[in-house]
Amino acid sequence: EKPLALSWKDCQAIEAAVKKTKVKSCVCFECRYSSQFLATKAVIDRGLLGKLHYGEVDYYHGIGPWYGQFRWNTRKDAGGSALLTAGCHALDALLLCLGGEVAEVTSYDTKSRSKIFAPYEYTTTSVAMLKFKNGALGKCAAVVDCLQPYYFHTHLVGSEGSLLDNKFHSMKLGGLNKNKWSELSMKMLDSGDVSDHPYLTQFQAFFDALEAGKEMPLTSLLDGLRSHEVIFAADKSAETGKPVKL
Repeated sequence: EKPLALSWKDCQAIEAAVKKTKVKSCVCFECRYSSQFLATKAVIDRGLLGKLHYGEVDYYHGIGPWYGQFRWNTRKDAGGSALLTAGCHALDALLLCLGGEVAEVTSYDTKSRSKIFAPYEYTTTSVAMLKFKNGALGKCAAVVDCLQPYYFHTHLVGSEGSLLDNKFHSMKLGGLNKNKWSELSMKMLDSGDVSDHPYLTQFQAFFDALEAGKEMPLTSLLDGLRSHEVIFAADKSAETGKPVKL
């Protein structure tokens, strides 16, 4: 389950244990198996957006007293940070879309003045800016102290077009009106409820991989570790006020 751990040292211990025991693994970054991101990745892979040079995926989900996890999620030693507790889904999705290796991360954090979120022992809003080795830029906001509907904001910009949530425009498709978006008929990530997330699709892929003796596609431990390395770099940047190179 995400997060793998609340420290990079513990993540490395998990990696060592998995290598030693030679077991197969799957990390619950299940959003990669959502209708939204399966369709989004298909648009990218088919070249409809061209080469991506900018992307932003943001997580807006107010985790207040109305959620059962609030009673423990407010603790630093349990929730960790805005990214670790939930925003990691958005950062992981950003890495899925942009691909490539991250060279540097700069992050800032803050928190709501609402009394509703006062029990939190850590900053509950952060924004991370990523510089990739291939020159692309990315941004991920993790906001768990907002008072609004759940929103998994996605905006990707490439050399042949752009995608905004479930809408896109592509120069690859002749005849499209450049002043209007075209719409993708996909189910959006619009709820933080566990029952609404695509675990069934992900677990079926894991069972299929186990039967075939292969590594889990999209959400293997290695995939999860790559995302966690960036998460911890972002939190370190926010804490120190300095960019962190990877």
